[in-house]
Amino acid sequence: LIPNNNGAKLIDFNEYQGLAFAGYNYGSGLMYSREWEEAELRPVDKGHMMIFYGSKTLVGNYKGQRNLRLEGKPCRAGVFISLKGSSVLDAKIGLMDTDLSSKGQTFSLTENTNPLEFFTLPDAVDKLASQIAKQLPENVVKKISIETFSYNDKKVLNDFSHQVTGNLKSSLTQHNPSIEIEITRSRSYEPYMTLRGSYQIVGNFLKLNAQLYNSADQPVGKAMTSEILHINLLNAEIEPSAELIEVATRLQEIVENKPTLTPESRESSVPSPVNSAELRFEMSTNKGNGPQTFTENDTMTVLVRVNKPCLLRLVYRDAANNLLLMGPDIFKINEYQINSWVEIPDNNNRPQKFVCSAPFGIEMLLGFATTGLFESLDTKKEQGFTIIKDDLKKVKEASATLQEMKNIVVAERFIQITTRAKK
Repeated sequence: LIPNNNGAKLIDFNEYQGLAFAGYNYGSGLMYSREWEEAELRPVDKGHMMIFYGSKTLVGNYKGQRNLRLEGKPCRAGVFISLKGSSVLDAKIGLMDTDLSSKGQTFSLTENTNPLEFFTLPDAVDKLASQIAKQLPENVVKKISIETFSYNDKKVLNDFSHQVTGNLKSSLTQHNPSIEIEITRSRSYEPYMTLRGSYQIVGNFLKLNAQLYNSADQPVGKAMTSEILHINLLNAEIEPSAELIEVATRLQEIVENKPTLTPESRESSVPSPVNSAELRFEMSTNKGNGPQTFTENDTMTVLVRVNKPCLLRLVYRDAANNLLLMGPDIFKINEYQINSWVEIPDNNNRPQKFVCSAPFGIEMLLGFATTGLFESLDTKKEQGFTIIKDDLKKVKEASATLQEMKNIVVAERFIQITTRAKK
């Protein structure tokens, strides 16, 4: 701050926190003040450099010898920080000048966000777990199902997805030891809550988002968030490949499309008698009912549960865009099987198991339940599998849309799966 003084001053963390708001009078005639507006955190050798950007004002005289008048001049200040986790071990003033040419990715200092609050991913996840634990009703929810977090809610999974979810499960059990985290659905009809989440890059931050749902799949409580500076995750492959996201987006647009049924289209069809009660349909693999990953040679089994007798149609879309009819061609749930988890059998009535193999990528399990009869599909037998020759849009129309046009109750479920080769 003083001309020709090139020294560095050691400061403690409290002084460092106050740096952005400092203003003081020096001597009898010199007034200096700063207003910081932005900052950025740069990783450097053996630590980080926090660089503040703003403007400075310096008016008066220095020791009665030099008149000074600088108002609102751009300036920056740098503090070198040595860290251990999210704790600051040491901080030193590193620079102060007017050179803004190397300004990088910055964040605002006026949005009440403390960029030093979370330096590590476990810290950010722990904050999210704390919010979740506070929202879980005491002495009511003992079991909670946690779906794997996905990038930007695209349900495409990678190693980072499993890292975030694994850290969250560990942290949540520490906040509430009585919680039982289950992956697959219990065969007993117990109440449970489901946690769904995603992460996305917003500006300089990676934001974690989560929401609790009850057994009726309705949101419970408010949405929860936590964040960490993106530059603290330099070695993490956060985003899945653009190709996988593109395929997932295209598939989701098809399966989530709900065509509007006009009164004319309903009247032109012959109504079929149905039970007025709602048809509830659940579907799960041995890895749960949210987005999931299967690695080469992993085995998948499929379970379903409904609340009334109905017909089921299960279709699998693999990474090569093949559509396979799973289980028996006509799969019926009888009265004695309702409200129980039923494992999908093969045509010989044995539990059907699927082994993950190439090609790998985005795949999808689609399930349809109806109280009526499904429209037929164009199929062929090949190597023991029933191959559907119709495209995915046609499958959805024949399995759901046309049924609804006939006033038949239909329920749909979709599970997006990311398959990958062994490393």
